[in-house]
Amino acid sequence: MGHGIGAIKAAGLSPFASEFTSEGYAAVTFDYIGFGESEGSPRNVLNVQHQLQDFRDVIKWVREPEQSDWVNSSSIVAWGSSFGGMHTTALMAEDHELAAGIAQCPLVDGLAGVLQMPLTRSLRLATTAAADILGSYLLGAKEPQYVDLVSDGSTAAVMASKEAAEGWARLTPDNGEDWPNIIAGRSLLSIMFSRPLLQIHKSTRPYLVILPTWDNEASLNAAEECVRRAPLGEALRVGGGHFDLYKGGIAFEKNIAGQKQFLRRLLCK
Repeated sequence: MGHGIGAIKAAGLSPFASEFTSEGYAAVTFDYIGFGESEGSPRNVLNVQHQLQDFRDVIKWVREPEQSDWVNSSSIVAWGSSFGGMHTTALMAEDHELAAGIAQCPLVDGLAGVLQMPLTRSLRLATTAAADILGSYLLGAKEPQYVDLVSDGSTAAVMASKEAAEGWARLTPDNGEDWPNIIAGRSLLSIMFSRPLLQIHKSTRPYLVILPTWDNEASLNAAEECVRRAPLGEALRVGGGHFDLYKGGIAFEKNIAGQKQFLRRLLCK
């Protein structure tokens, strides 16, 4: 189970994992390299390919014979939320031994996500991204130049609105872990050029995509297109916006009920 952009496993994944374990499933959550409890430096630098490899490594680990007493290797489901849905979309296209995939409010096309941003915000973030790349790769700066992940709209951030700030506040880490509201500027370039939507037609397994009524953080149009392009794509439509799918949001109960129904149908035969 992989989280969204800049997010850590302690911030919002536990309610979903608990719901799945209550059904008798094993749920594995993890932090991407450089985030949360995972090692790696510099911190809070998002590289799409590195995060995708993290996902691959976790799946490889649960498939090892040593885990066979608690894992059925033929029933592994890749699960991603928000930006994590970008990785599950890529995995569905490349790993045909997965039983299925689930992505909620996913970003499946980085370019579409960037183009959805207001122009002024995009330009401000692009300036920081360029400065970070210049400082890191050409000037040898050790520390990245960071941008805020979330704001209420009064300052520049990757997600900048009152809705985003309120939703983000609901994802308070359940273990009290410090969770910086930042991400390295260079991360934005990595995101923009990642477009797994264009490969999802190669998938061969059922893929459930949960779609909110509106989504100001990830391209809803691209997510809908993902369902259409995936040979076994399924859509679950719920109310509210991007953050309403999490615990405390108006769509959480319908969201998790639909996911459990999907898993029962596929895995409990």
